[in-house]
Amino acid sequence: MTDSASITASEKTPTKSVWAPLKHPAFRILVIGNVAILAVAWLMTTLAPEPIMVALLQTAIYLPFVLLSLPAGAIADIFNRRTVLLCAQVWVFIGVIILGLLTINGAMTSWLLLLLLFLVGLGWAMYSPAWNALAPELVPKEELENAIALNAASFNFCRGIGAALGGVVVSGSGPGTAILINAATMLAMLSALIWWKPAPKESYLPAERVVGAMKAGMRYVRHSEALRAVIIKTVVFVACASALWSFLPLMAKQQYGLNAAQYGIVLSLFGVGNLLGATLIPIVRKRLSMDLLFMVSALVFAAAMGALPFIHNFIMACVIMFFAGLVWIMVNAALNAGVLTSVPAWVRARAIAVFLFTFQGCLAGGSLVWGTFASYTSMPIALLTAAALLAVGTFCSAPFKVVSSENSDLRTPRAPEPNIIKDPHPDHGPVLVTVEYLIDPERMSEFRQTMASLEILRRRNGAYQWYLFGDLAKAGRYVETFFVENWGEYLRHMQRGTVDDNNAEKKANEFHLGDGPPPIAHMLAEKRKS
Repeated sequence: MTDSASITASEKTPTKSVWAPLKHPAFRILVIGNVAILAVAWLMTTLAPEPIMVALLQTAIYLPFVLLSLPAGAIADIFNRRTVLLCAQVWVFIGVIILGLLTINGAMTSWLLLLLLFLVGLGWAMYSPAWNALAPELVPKEELENAIALNAASFNFCRGIGAALGGVVVSGSGPGTAILINAATMLAMLSALIWWKPAPKESYLPAERVVGAMKAGMRYVRHSEALRAVIIKTVVFVACASALWSFLPLMAKQQYGLNAAQYGIVLSLFGVGNLLGATLIPIVRKRLSMDLLFMVSALVFAAAMGALPFIHNFIMACVIMFFAGLVWIMVNAALNAGVLTSVPAWVRARAIAVFLFTFQGCLAGGSLVWGTFASYTSMPIALLTAAALLAVGTFCSAPFKVVSSENSDLRTPRAPEPNIIKDPHPDHGPVLVTVEYLIDPERMSEFRQTMASLEILRRRNGAYQWYLFGDLAKAGRYVETFFVENWGEYLRHMQRGTVDDNNAEKKANEFHLGDGPPPIAHMLAEKRKS
């Protein structure tokens, strides 16, 4: 991957076609390999038609993301992503084969179905952070937003078309056959992963440990204003939108009177809406910012959810799901772009993991909550309540902006070697770093503002207990101090600095009146002898 691949996508409107990323072979074959699990929702409506059981399907599939997203993101950033993807895809393939065989043999029960979906979900949870982190490595930065939209749209389009074909198979041969056919299509993804040869990662530092990498990822998100905004918007949207996926299979069967084939067509129209929405995103982005795109799309989705309880025929269900799919992809594209375009390569999979943890956790928890709520009221009331809350939440979250800055430079140039007389062991620590500034006292206010911004960058990249001390005996003398966990983590702290981070540090250094840059000292804690 070139340095330019990790630069953020421009906030300027993408000018290239949404199909442009497909000219890159690696991206094209991986998109074509996207296939979702089909037929299980319809199977549950036969095994246990209660709203709570159908809603638990979402919980079973997405709960693993709550459990594994964070370690999966750390593993994807530390180890070879191709290996991670292959292992996870094989796990999912085996799980779906077992699911299909048990269904065909009549051995499937509602609770066994939930268990198997949970196990398959574990594989998807390991797979997703690594997969979603690939787009910036496969396409140029000017095509990144389009690649994000096309990736998500292809996933939902394949799911929709597969659901339509699967519905025909379910009607003729039963859900077990449809599940096995879906398992066979997963061979396309395995073939794509075997074919793809990623560039090796280059680092002069030892690999991070998984727990430490998880902590670093969470720390980065905590100190990133852009990522916090994405997380808040995600909670607002997904927690409410999960009601649609919780009730759609049961509403299709009970309220609309659809058979499996018709239900598949409804889902396929959602996928077609996704594909059209992805095509329209470059046009819409000429007029709407990323944040406004999210707001308008979320409100339209709320309207679609609110309309579903009032219809009772197949045609209207198709129309509403088409428009729901059109804006669903726009919401997802805005949120995904908000993540991918605001983080450097070293933490990309971990940032995505936190996003997926939030997204899928809200799907799992929201499905359970809405299913329980519907059991005490009704599905139409639950869906209307979710739609109203989504509309209100969208307006309330407006102060938190989802952005993609054209001026950000997230390349991570190699940091200079620290000025030390010996190389400590990477695990020795903690490390105390001090930077001494001599400034003009009249520029104190400006200096403090600059250092406040620098503090956020230091903490985001691994520092803790950051302080700025003023000398009581000498006006204008200030000492910046912060700790890092150990020497290896300090070297990573330096390596994580982006071009933007380096520019912020240079801005602070410009206040220094002494000869050369501010003196930096590195001190290592001595181990106590018993």
